[in-house]
Amino acid sequence: MLSLTFIIVAITVFVSWRAFENSALFEKLLHNPYQVKHRKQYYRMLSHALIHADWVHLGLNMFVFWSFGQWVEVYFLAKYGLKGEVLYLFLYVLAAVAATLPSMRKHGDNSGYNSVGASGAVSAVMMAAMFISPTSEILFFMAIPMPAYIGILVFFIFEHLMNRSGKTNIAHDAHIWGALFGILFIAAIDFNIILHFIATVREQITG
Repeated sequence: MLSLTFIIVAITVFVSWRAFENSALFEKLLHNPYQVKHRKQYYRMLSHALIHADWVHLGLNMFVFWSFGQWVEVYFLAKYGLKGEVLYLFLYVLAAVAATLPSMRKHGDNSGYNSVGASGAVSAVMMAAMFISPTSEILFFMAIPMPAYIGILVFFIFEHLMNRSGKTNIAHDAHIWGALFGILFIAAIDFNIILHFIATVREQITG
């Protein structure tokens, strides 16, 4: 049986590829807060996660999602059965929507603001994985090894600094909100995961 992670990657790659070839489709699917607020095109709060700025943007997002998504999906499936697949899908989809909230607040009356990409949803899945297994080794920027719990701290510091600098075209606030949603989602479905995370990190630090 195909994993849900594989299906999401396949759909995202296909739709992104079609949007690369079709500017009208790209314009139709991107997140434009003005269109959402004033023309009630709420679907854009989710459809933006299906398209990307270019192949590099798409490749990075899907690589990170594939790396962490399989991890979370297997965990959910083992713990909750088929219900876990539904929870996993909800995590991804709702995080994609949650990641648009900062831009909705800041750019709801700015018709020229657009954003694309699954980064917010991917950040949520990544954060869920790191809370589930805080001592697993990850590669930050695909190069720097560190325990997952350190990666969480590095992620939020980096995204906060980049967001404050305002010198990139990347919606770092969407990454932050997506990641926060991932933590809240994990806490909502099983707060014992959070308690285990705290106990594990405390043991690592004091040990």
